[in-house]
Parts: sequence; structure tokens; C-alpha cells
Amino acid sequence: MEIEQGFLIPSTLQPVGEGCTGANYAIVLIAGLSQRCVVKVAGEREIAAECLCALLGDMLKLPTLTPVIVTDPRNNTFWFGAREIEYPSLSSRLKIKDNANMLQWQALAIILSGWSQVGQAISFDELIVNGDRNPGNILWNGQNFTLIDHERSLGIQPKEINKLALFATNNFQSALISKIQSASTSAAMAQQALLNVDSPKWADLSKKFSSTPESIKSHYSQFEHLVKNNLQGLVNKAADALTPMFLR
Repeated sequence: MEIEQGFLIPSTLQPVGEGCTGANYAIVLIAGLSQRCVVKVAGEREIAAECLCALLGDMLKLPTLTPVIVTDPRNNTFWFGAREIEYPSLSSRLKIKDNANMLQWQALAIILSGWSQVGQAISFDELIVNGDRNPGNILWNGQNFTLIDHERSLGIQPKEINKLALFATNNFQSALISKIQSASTSAAMAQQALLNVDSPKWADLSKKFSSTPESIKSHYSQFEHLVKNNLQGLVNKAADALTPMFLR
């Protein structure tokens, strides 16, 4: 996976109508070709976080979207984008809003707990300090999952709880919670091994950022340092993310 760059065609903007980040569908010129993308206005630090989390997720074999840094030709500001895929979020699929009922939350838990990579994703959210994995930030077509929206990760906003761990274990018995906790800690060990301090993966990530605009690239070193620090205690963090669920 690479970080792509393109130019927005402003006349094609069309609101997605979901979420709180003001996402739009739009046509973006990428390498001279017109591509339909989902784009949103974001700060340069947030764009850098989105790009790094997408690349990290891909390296860890998690389903993320190829990041696109989009230039708005009207004022030369940057947007964040990703090529559109043809399926909705879990919140849209299950019609989950602030006033969702118990059956909707139970359906969400059943779907997430049955996902073979849920433990990997819980550990990943601990690694990138993401406390905003709500049902609108997971795309699902009935079989495939995709993780999106990481602009609040990497210390940009405080993380209070691992929401994916919460939603995946809602109203379940301790045996199932323990199974997900075991999967999360196993995933954390694998992620530690792959992304250890001396891993060539870090040089590869830095290289991918080297061609991005300076105002975005400048945030990479800080984010790399944060993730490397998180790796040291990742197994305990992954376990602790599930521990409060036993008390519910």
C-alpha cells in the first residue's frame, strides 16, 4: 500500500450523509485518472495520522483503505480521502444511531465477535491509541470488514476506552470475552514482533511519507515514536482493554 495524491474536482462533491466528519463523495484525479473517492476536510496532523494508521493496518494484514492526500485547487488546501468501496458502515447497515435499541446493539456484538480478526483489530486500536472505533468507523458488506477513520488516533484526542472491545462483547458471557481477550493478546505479540524497534518496516513507512507534502510529513516522526513506545506494553494494553468487560 502507498500514500496516493490527487486533485479534487470540486463540482463533484456530494455529501455522504453519515458520520460527524463531513465526508463527501467526489471525483479525484489520481495519476491523471478520475477516481471516485470519499473525501473530508481535515487538518494536516489528522491527515498524517490517517495515512500512518492505514499503512500500519495494511502491514498488520488488517483491512484498511489506501490513503489519498487530496489537494483542493480552489485554495490549495489538503483534504483526506480514500477510494470508495461499495459497502456501508455497520451503523448504516444496522441503522444504529444514538437511540439504538438493545436488539441493534446485540446484533452488532454478534457480528463483531464473529469476525476472525476482531482480536487483531482490538490490539491495533491499542497500538494507535484509537478510542473512536464506533460502528460508523467499520465498513461491512455482510462478510468483509474494513477499518476507516483514524483522525482521532495517535494522541490527537484522548482515548478513554477501547470501543471495539466494548461493542464486540456486549451482553456476552465471560467465556466468550476470555476468548476475544486471548485473541487480542496473541495479536499484540505478533504485532510487537513485526514492528519491533529494529524492524525494516519503519524505514519502509518513513520512505512512503517522504514524497508527501512537508506539512504532513513533518508529523511522521512524532507518530512513529508514539507507536514504538506503545509496542513495549502492547500485550498488557490488549488484555486490559477486555478486563473491564468481565465486570459488566
